[in-house]
Amino acid sequence: MIHETAQEIAADLQALEQQAALEVEAHFIERVRALDVLTIRMLERIENVQYVYGYHDTLARLYHRAGRLWQHLEAVNTRLFSRLRQELAAASTPAPLLRQMYTTYVGDAASQPTALDLDYLDVFFNGVLGLDEPPEETRTLLPEMIAYYPTPARVILALIQRAALREDDVFYDLGSGLGRVAMLVGLLTPARVKGVEFEPAYCAYAQQRADSLRLSRVSFLNTDARQAEYTDGTCFFLYTPFTGRLLQTVLLQLKTEALARPLTIVTYGACSRDVAQQPWLRLTQQQTFTHDTLAIFVSGLHATR
Repeated sequence: MIHETAQEIAADLQALEQQAALEVEAHFIERVRALDVLTIRMLERIENVQYVYGYHDTLARLYHRAGRLWQHLEAVNTRLFSRLRQELAAASTPAPLLRQMYTTYVGDAASQPTALDLDYLDVFFNGVLGLDEPPEETRTLLPEMIAYYPTPARVILALIQRAALREDDVFYDLGSGLGRVAMLVGLLTPARVKGVEFEPAYCAYAQQRADSLRLSRVSFLNTDARQAEYTDGTCFFLYTPFTGRLLQTVLLQLKTEALARPLTIVTYGACSRDVAQQPWLRLTQQQTFTHDTLAIFVSGLHATR
């Protein structure tokens, strides 16, 4: 068992070591696939085998080689993302530049899952935005608040395309987490953007990342969504940040705001069904709600913006 496993891993590892193209920045998809193979089929596999059967010298040496290659390929991505961040931060109009970047490096593979069950687009945007492991939480969620889970990048791009945000729009992301939605909306649209986040560590982290990209029109508010001021908001995004009475309270606040001006409410996930029950909102297009539904509602009789 161990001997056959070692032979298989050694062959796969040698094949990767001989692929010089993986060190070329432009070969992002191939490099992410190689990193997945190194993680799942080599490093984690060796750890599991040695956990069951004990230390084995050949496997230990292979583990060291695989780890060294993983670090080397990850360093290529680190250099790539650092350069792209610098270019975005220096750009007066980052939207066309960012679109060119993800088209160049991700292209048709945007919606394909990696071995780690992430879209390549998610991996790319996390790298460009500098989003690493989330900081440790410092507050306990209140009842009906939902734990942080990032909005898929493909959903954010669909939101941006369908919402058609303008310069006079103020976009709110309720439950903004590490700021990925807010920053991408800030990079790809002319709207002002505000993230509302209950966890102070997440809020500070997101603001630091936005500042590093010089996104002066993106800011984050560390507060309970029920206590935020929405008097300037025109478009609100909810990826099921909360449920029950808490959700209803926030929707009542937005209904009050809709008396003064038309609002757009964009939802994703389970909360879409609850939002659809609001008589003051109407869907811009009829659809069936599933766990991965992106829905857009407008207040009153404003079917278009």
